[in-house]
Amino acid sequence: MICFVSLPPLLQLQQQQQRRMEGEPASKRSRLEHHRGFSDGSSFHMEDLPEEIQPLVLSLLSLKEAASTSLVSKNWRKLWTRYPNLCFDGSKDESADMASVKIERAKFIETVNSIIKQHSGIGLNKFSVRWYSHLMESDILNRWICFAAASKAKIIDLNLWPQGNHVGPTKQVLHFPLEALGAQDHPFIQCLFLTNVSIKPHSDICGFTKLRSLHLHCIQIIGDLLGLLLNCPSLEDLEVIACSGVTDLNIPHQLDKLRHLVISNMRIQMVELHVPNLSRFGYNGGTAIPIVLHGCSKLQKATLTFHRTWLEEDNNKVLGHVFHGIPSISAVKVLHVHASMHTNYPVWSSQVHTLTTRPACMFLNLRHLTYEILFFTKAPNRYSGILQLSQYLAFAPQLETLELHMLYHVSVSRCWHGEGVSYSMHRHDHLKTVYMSGFRCYRAQVELLCSILEMGAVLEQVTIEPMVRIPYSCDLLNLGIPRDKIYEWAHRTSERFGKVITVAERPEQRCSYAISVECL
Repeated sequence: MICFVSLPPLLQLQQQQQRRMEGEPASKRSRLEHHRGFSDGSSFHMEDLPEEIQPLVLSLLSLKEAASTSLVSKNWRKLWTRYPNLCFDGSKDESADMASVKIERAKFIETVNSIIKQHSGIGLNKFSVRWYSHLMESDILNRWICFAAASKAKIIDLNLWPQGNHVGPTKQVLHFPLEALGAQDHPFIQCLFLTNVSIKPHSDICGFTKLRSLHLHCIQIIGDLLGLLLNCPSLEDLEVIACSGVTDLNIPHQLDKLRHLVISNMRIQMVELHVPNLSRFGYNGGTAIPIVLHGCSKLQKATLTFHRTWLEEDNNKVLGHVFHGIPSISAVKVLHVHASMHTNYPVWSSQVHTLTTRPACMFLNLRHLTYEILFFTKAPNRYSGILQLSQYLAFAPQLETLELHMLYHVSVSRCWHGEGVSYSMHRHDHLKTVYMSGFRCYRAQVELLCSILEMGAVLEQVTIEPMVRIPYSCDLLNLGIPRDKIYEWAHRTSERFGKVITVAERPEQRCSYAISVECL
């Protein structure tokens, strides 16, 4: 039985091969047509493709579909055993019944064992397993990893906590044998993604000179992580998230190809980077941890999330920490900051200057600044800590776009009815776009925006959105919005400064106010 394939990629391959044949001499084309069966151009057989192309075509099918092709043709029985991407997911339907769990566990293990037993190991690109660690046994894991290593899989993705975890590894984790990846005659692994296992890195480890991406999520690190990194000279992408066993994270200058780095929820005392070509940096942790980036002059984007703190002084200064606490990121062009401010005491506009610390350097390359801020305060109209931004913006003179997303944890609060005295700030000659969500006309919000309207010389678009856009129980926080009062304030303020203020209520409904513009 011969299978006729009508997938668009196959038709393209057929056309390409026919064009190549048309360019050959007539005698050679005749022999090729006889050999490949192209004399009848109305039909196309999978067997007509070159052997090196067939596995590529097979990769367009799912693993189950690829295995089923062995029933279609004798010629396909060996073909599917070179399927390039073996991805096994046993996390989709975990039963609460213990008897069902045992049955599902046995079935999953049997399926994986059966497939890797029949697989030839030739051309394996990716080997992926998503399962729960409490259902796995070390000898089973070792057998699967040894298969992936012997097959020289370019990508190995092992996730033993598929539901997600940002705390750290579980109490009992299985050991991932890094040595197995260096047991072959030459390096092969290019991407290694591990979740909820333990590893024992050391400086003498080998087999990682081709590794480009390394993601360690919820890993128990027992040994020398720096020793492992020093043996990864081709590394471009590194993520270290919620791992244990590391006190200081030092990225050496030997990793000169590293472009993307994420450090999140790590109980470390210091972060120090010597990565001259780093272009993207992400950090999620406390403000007390020193972060030093040496010579990162090519930094394009940084995303910084600072954990909530209960110290009043730290809360009041968290907004400016990125400017005065991490001056080594001053080369960044796009900056995203996530912060929380918790206070039980009022901070008036006249007190804001006491919260501001002068940065050590200017952010001359910064073009796009985004802040996401959670406010924990009982009286938003008496807390003006956010006005710090009006001072810190002066240290980004080339800023073009400012996004400010706010969320106030208050059950009931009223709009402020004052005129919105402009808070002192420097003139901005490049700021064109300002967007504020969670805007409820609280005093600090009003005074900050009035300052920007007054000192923004080239403002083109100013948008306020009463809806909270930070993903944090938004449905409840978006109830009882005083829309009429916000519209009224926008209209009045637009007339005052002579600049258009757009009120974005819903994605499909926007109202703009200006001296000569009516509500649309």
